[in-house]
Amino acid sequence: MAHALTDVTMLTDVSLPSTNQVSQLAYELDARNGLQRIKYEATGWYYWDWEVNGQKRKVHYIKAGRTGDPVVVLVHGYGASSYHWRYNVPALAEAGYQVYAVDLLGFGYSEKAREDYTNGELWSSQVAAFIREVVSPAAGGAPVVLAGNSLGGYVSLATAATEGPELVRAVALLNGAGPFKESEEKAAAEAAEWEDGNWFAAAKRSVANAVKRGVMYFAFLRTKTPERIREVLQMVYVDHSSVDDDLVTSIENPAKDPAASEVFFLVSHSTRGPPRYVDGLLQRLQVPLLLLWGDKDPWITPARAQKIINLYPSAVKVGLNSGHCPHDDTPAEANAALLNWLSGLPPVGGASATAARGTAGARSA
Repeated sequence: MAHALTDVTMLTDVSLPSTNQVSQLAYELDARNGLQRIKYEATGWYYWDWEVNGQKRKVHYIKAGRTGDPVVVLVHGYGASSYHWRYNVPALAEAGYQVYAVDLLGFGYSEKAREDYTNGELWSSQVAAFIREVVSPAAGGAPVVLAGNSLGGYVSLATAATEGPELVRAVALLNGAGPFKESEEKAAAEAAEWEDGNWFAAAKRSVANAVKRGVMYFAFLRTKTPERIREVLQMVYVDHSSVDDDLVTSIENPAKDPAASEVFFLVSHSTRGPPRYVDGLLQRLQVPLLLLWGDKDPWITPARAQKIINLYPSAVKVGLNSGHCPHDDTPAEANAALLNWLSGLPPVGGASATAARGTAGARSA
């Protein structure tokens, strides 16, 4: 595939502690669809030292666009990286937005840290710290818009619900993941299992985890091969030509890290407490919510989006003829929908989504 390199619009350089730039962000033209996209770099772009649990962890991110408000922070899904927003960063920057894309700890270019990843709590803490320490100083402290795909959607929702509108002014979920509370009885049973003193349940989990760790290691060795990565992506993409070598490489390379298999297990099996349900997060959310949904997703179907609307009636759904990753599968359509929604957001300090909760139904497209 031929690509024509073009110039890139960069953020005004801001001197920040514990940040460093590895390579300059550059765009290239994708001849297949005529869109600008980030040119892949194996070393990444920017790094930030995040102090967590008494240790400094290396976190990777991308930044582009002009300084000032509004600011958009993009959060990738499971197994992906900030590069997965390759078509969206240029479009947002060109439209006048300041944009960041951050790699969750354990994924992408970020450190493969041996941490507790239960319920995504570490990641929502990471995103909140990233906004406060990296984004806000460069953006004048204004609250940001969070947009997340799949697992990144769950993290974005949790961050917004936990931190409030002072830090996050709006949220966009692109086929967002996360558990729903199916019933009070099930939730009560789960909570009881995790009560202190339930040593038998804890012992069973310990033995099971020892077995699972070995099984997961061998599963990981197969999962990280280019052929398997391409196969899985094509299962959830409508446009298979979007699954190109650069995308596969961006997922394969982080998996070569010596600690990647251990992190893969920890992410999949960190279970120190009951789930953090989407239901409860939506009850706490106070900002506008966009559901930008690939309606052809075999994993996270439009039924999930409707369930979210039932719980948060002011949510706006835009359905696309796309798969699990609409921002990369059908980027032109996803960019147009995201930019249209962003342009209609209330100003900072304006009416929040809370007032709209009681409205009958939600706008959809």
